[in-house]
Amino acid sequence: MSLGPSRLVATHAFLIKQNRAVIERYYGNHIEWNSKELSSLKNSLRDSLRKQQEGRCFYCRRVIKQERKNTAEDIEHFLDKSKEKYRRWAFSPVNLSIACHPCNFEKSTKDMGDNKISIAKKLTTNAGEYTWLHPYFDSYFDNIEVEDGWLYKIKANAPHPSRANKLITECKLDSIKTTEKAGLDLSNRKSRIIILAMHYFGKNPNRSQRLLAHLQELENDGWKYL
Repeated sequence: MSLGPSRLVATHAFLIKQNRAVIERYYGNHIEWNSKELSSLKNSLRDSLRKQQEGRCFYCRRVIKQERKNTAEDIEHFLDKSKEKYRRWAFSPVNLSIACHPCNFEKSTKDMGDNKISIAKKLTTNAGEYTWLHPYFDSYFDNIEVEDGWLYKIKANAPHPSRANKLITECKLDSIKTTEKAGLDLSNRKSRIIILAMHYFGKNPNRSQRLLAHLQELENDGWKYL
């Protein structure tokens, strides 16, 4: 099963170029990030990033549910746009990704760059030292292994173990296995019922049918167990 791309590509850069006029109004302090003038551009960026990320948060790799008014996802600025030293990167294609709301909340306004990055003229892999794995400059799966049950581990010989460790600990990815346990338990329960139903299919058809009926109940009402 794919958990999304290991490294993002700035395929949405053309959207930035097409909307240069309204972006300049933002950089000129004529409008704020939440201005309606930016709504169309932000929606297009969401669609492009969501497609590339296969609907998953870049940090935790879980599928982001499409809630009303995008309340479950955020356009994530790796270098926080609220910091004056990073404001000029608000619409830099390599500074944007999609994150689930919990991950974005944990990241908050943490500083993701060192002093070199704060004065860099262009965001590149060598602009300075990044605190977490960078969505465009670092390979997520060369550094982090996601095991069954949402267990996150730093890979052996990871190129950036310090960045990977800070992403796991500061984003509190270790707590996800607890929040996702109910869904995993339900999935395992369904799998066991299917195996038993197949086992009794020829030997005890009635029992097999009862098991399949119970499976259907779980399919219909499984949300109550999550």
